[in-house]
Amino acid sequence: MNLLCRINRLRPTIRPTIWPACDLGAIAFSNLPPRSTISASTSTSTSNSTSSKHLTERTCKILTTLMDKNASRQDRRLALSRAVTLVESKEIRRKEQAEIMLQAISDALRVEDVQEGGTTGAFRVGFAGPPGAGKSSFIEKFGLHVLGVDADGRRTRDEDPNSSFSPSTMSVLSIDPSSSYSGGSILGDKTRMPELSRHPECFIRPSPSSANLGGINAYTNDVIQLCQAGGYDLVVVETVGVGQSEVEVDKAVDMLILLVPPGGGDELQGVKKGIVEVADMLIVNKADGELYTTARHTCADYRGAVKWQGRGKSDIREGWSVPVLMASAKENTGVDKVWDMIKKFREVQSGNGGLEEKRRRQGKYWMWKQVQEIIKLKTERDEELRVKAKTLDKALMEGKVTPRLAATQLMEAFFDR
Repeated sequence: MNLLCRINRLRPTIRPTIWPACDLGAIAFSNLPPRSTISASTSTSTSNSTSSKHLTERTCKILTTLMDKNASRQDRRLALSRAVTLVESKEIRRKEQAEIMLQAISDALRVEDVQEGGTTGAFRVGFAGPPGAGKSSFIEKFGLHVLGVDADGRRTRDEDPNSSFSPSTMSVLSIDPSSSYSGGSILGDKTRMPELSRHPECFIRPSPSSANLGGINAYTNDVIQLCQAGGYDLVVVETVGVGQSEVEVDKAVDMLILLVPPGGGDELQGVKKGIVEVADMLIVNKADGELYTTARHTCADYRGAVKWQGRGKSDIREGWSVPVLMASAKENTGVDKVWDMIKKFREVQSGNGGLEEKRRRQGKYWMWKQVQEIIKLKTERDEELRVKAKTLDKALMEGKVTPRLAATQLMEAFFDR
């Protein structure tokens, strides 16, 4: 039974007047577990806070189209785009709709995962690196290689019948930095992927970082879940140009790949803590032309350094040694070796339980991340709290209170509401 059947199990709990666009008459859901309610919160939430939340007709249509495996790829892409827009919205009613939709998708994916023998669903790969490392250009070559066919239908590689993982679809979530002054983003990384962006089996979505540190935005993890619901086998996350300490992307992906330019560091950079420490693979990009010799030296420096990277008790990458490879997006070299390593990593981590354990830890992280986001939004929208915040702002400017004391008083006012 496909995921559309799972999601339509929600019909008895939602007001029937909002479902006219959904053809549910022929759906059988006798094999599904009983469900008493659907809300933006989990079953431990109080009914008073969720009883008024229902799916609207528009959200229902987006949800059913997104998860309908019989729908056309074009219709599902459109539904995915609208679902992402809904999730990224900061308007209160849309946020409530997004929360209900995401919980419903999570329930449906979990049921399918159990019935299909505990598959891991879409595999998620993050590409991070400093500005100018060539992330977008490399991802285009990588995507065309993985899909095996370019946008015009020409084969880019021979099929491997023995491959344990051969995705036929992929999505790319490209995070663009937001202005510190205007808050706007150019969202231009997609322009560096002209071939991949018109590929029928690839979905590319640029999103602003919205001043969020860590290389991704606050909703990236939710958007990844939407891509999985939309039937994409491989989800690629391209971060903004990151520094050494911005490692939040590792909390959203199964495998983190760090791209560095030639001459981008020495052995000392390799042993520093931060993003190099959590990366599962390092790629020295732009290994071509006059930079080839420099790239070889950079690669040797990092190879010598990662051997001495210590692993703490929380490291779950058992049986995996971090490889350091050279590649060139310009000459399209080394991409095949990168893909082979990704498949090997997936096989190793799936076999030793590391992949499943990492996803459990990520779930806990994003719960607390959303708690922070919700508190911030509710504080900004509550009239009394806004007045309190302005009063504290004035006291801060006059030096009457410290930032720590001001934050404590604002939180006390928040919980007294």
